[in-house]
Amino acid sequence: MTTPDCVRLVVGDAKGKGLPAVQSAAAVLSVFREAAHEEDSLAAIVSRIETSLARQLSDEQFVTAILAEVSADGTKIELLSCGHPAPLLLSTSDLRRIGPEEGNLPLGLGHLADAPRIPVTIPFEPGDAVLFYTDGASEARNKAGAFFPLADCAAVRAPPDPATLADRLGDEVIRYVGHEPDDDVALLVAYREGSTLAQTAQESTSTLRRAPLTTGGTWPTRPFRCRLVCNPTGR
Repeated sequence: MTTPDCVRLVVGDAKGKGLPAVQSAAAVLSVFREAAHEEDSLAAIVSRIETSLARQLSDEQFVTAILAEVSADGTKIELLSCGHPAPLLLSTSDLRRIGPEEGNLPLGLGHLADAPRIPVTIPFEPGDAVLFYTDGASEARNKAGAFFPLADCAAVRAPPDPATLADRLGDEVIRYVGHEPDDDVALLVAYREGSTLAQTAQESTSTLRRAPLTTGGTWPTRPFRCRLVCNPTGR
């Protein structure tokens, strides 16, 4: 969601499958779209979501999510995790996970927390990319039962090309598993163009990919861009 002061994103994963999961995800997105324009912080947006979910979800329903806010000038990004896998920061000199791997409770369970969720803010330099994903990717297994090595896979370790990263990573997950993933997969890459990446990014803006994963598309968002690839139903 683009606001006058920033761009805000959310990536989430509802517990379970079928209609209950769809309803949980829809509830989160509905409140996020409204609150993103009205609240002054990610924590306030999360509070609005929690209040709404308390009226709609059962005690056994929840949604893991991570919210992000990119400043208007694109120089920094703030992240607030709600029990979701930590995103990967890919820069020209570093690759690391951002934020807590565990500890923050999912949306719908925030009332059980002993302490508030703490946001993390990092610099967002030209050429940097942040990879958001769901556990359908990070917990995908091959025939031997081994988890997909997300942080060490070829797509992530290849020379930087964030405009195509989500597509290449989605293909690599499928090859690793041997078929379309059994669980829902969503991959979102937010990146700032560097001098060596601008042409690639420009060429990708009209690219849409079909099988084996459904592509949400590429869109320009102020000083940075995003690329979304998802398989919303699993196998």
